[in-house]
Amino acid sequence: MAYKYSYENFDKEKMARSFGVNLPVSLKKSVETLRAIRGKRVESAIKFLEAVIEEKSVVPYHRYRSEMPHKRGAGIAAGGFPVNVAKSVLVLLKNAQKNALEQEISGTLYVQSASARKGSRRYHMGRNMGRQMKSTSIEIIVAQREQKKAVAKK
Repeated sequence: MAYKYSYENFDKEKMARSFGVNLPVSLKKSVETLRAIRGKRVESAIKFLEAVIEEKSVVPYHRYRSEMPHKRGAGIAAGGFPVNVAKSVLVLLKNAQKNALEQEISGTLYVQSASARKGSRRYHMGRNMGRQMKSTSIEIIVAQREQKKAVAKK
């Protein structure tokens, strides 16, 4: 069975991708973390994720924020430190960056697309029937932004 990508306009000449299937992380926290890095330069996204792992920077929560406490920072009402998600996304982001170097995509790389989907539900041992584990499939696409041509004014 072939893997279905969530990003449809993928250009092999200008973009590189990396994905993790059935990672043992929360889907809701993954959605918020990927929203925070989408559109950033790869270097600044890596620094941001490393700061989240060290709990120095906060991931703002927009969608899944019920009963979430206030965090310090400019423009952040609700937020958190999803350390496990940040570690998984950091590995995938570095892999996508290395894939871009392998494909000889030069220039400044940006996070073009970052998406999370629900993974398969596996059981693990527990009382009576057992419990279902969380799993998430994450896809990250990095690309080189095209230079906008300056329009000469007359």
